[in-house]
Amino acid sequence: MKEKTAIDNLSNGNRGGAISRRAFLRGTACAALVGAGACTGIPSFGKLRMDETLVAILSDCHVGAWNSPEYQGVKFAECIAHVLAFDPLPAKMFILGDLAYLWGRKEDYELSRRLLQPVLDAGIEVTIGMGNHDRRENFLERWPEYADRSLVPGRIVSKVHGAYFDYIMADTLDQPEETDKWITPGTLDDAQREWLKVECAASKRPLLVLAHHPAGELGEPGKGNTSGSARKFGELIMGMKDAPTACCGYIHGHDHRWYVTRSLTHWNDCRVGHTACLPSTGHWGDIGYALLREYPDHAELSLVQYDYFSPKPLPAEAAPNPAWQAIVRDNIGKRCTFVANM
Repeated sequence: MKEKTAIDNLSNGNRGGAISRRAFLRGTACAALVGAGACTGIPSFGKLRMDETLVAILSDCHVGAWNSPEYQGVKFAECIAHVLAFDPLPAKMFILGDLAYLWGRKEDYELSRRLLQPVLDAGIEVTIGMGNHDRRENFLERWPEYADRSLVPGRIVSKVHGAYFDYIMADTLDQPEETDKWITPGTLDDAQREWLKVECAASKRPLLVLAHHPAGELGEPGKGNTSGSARKFGELIMGMKDAPTACCGYIHGHDHRWYVTRSLTHWNDCRVGHTACLPSTGHWGDIGYALLREYPDHAELSLVQYDYFSPKPLPAEAAPNPAWQAIVRDNIGKRCTFVANM
């Protein structure tokens, strides 16, 4: 009998009381999200059963203290409730940047910490990365544990051990000096590039690299020149013909839509490099998140999409948009498999 995956259980969640908890969570997730800086009404159930092979991956949350009651914060709270309804729960959660709305303000991180508190209370290990709408200093003020946790000075870089895979959360934020601006393309500084090169070559376990930006948008710091830097990053995570790597894939956000790219590491090499882009939890575009299931020799990334809108949701009284509904239907069941290179 085929083993049921977490994405299969989305439509068949009648084990372990999952339906009642899911219904309760959805009904209360956003009840208290009223006014700037408010906290959601997501209840805490304390520590629950964990599936060490299951990982939830979110991106592009865009939670702002002033705009959250409109829809971004509400959608993020609904996504959190969605994840917390699983029984057993994913053991880990990654957030691939743009946790803050536009300018990475302190109050944005204050609100996002409150929204994520039920996840932390449940015992899920949360790892957050930087996107182009984040600011490191403001993030660290509300998430101070990352100051000591980061593996590259001046950046917010994490390494996490999974059941069969390891994960590196890279920092691709090109942060401007002005606090009311952002730089859309990402970057990878020399120190981080060298650290990644060593980690990818030395890892004894299959490795997935996560970050906010697609590789094609990683330019030189402050210059926006992407071609050379993106090529170097691709070689770094995919390896070269004579320089194999433990990295078997790259997962990112930024584009607010699900897509998978595949490329040969070298024309005469049989290895294939996979990258996957994730949806936003509720800003615009594909709306949802992804679940990753680890196995000893591969990992399966499954899209969980339940909405689409652009540039913002329709009013509650408006008729559904057939084109938006078709996008959601077309994306049902989409996956990406990362095969271990060990």
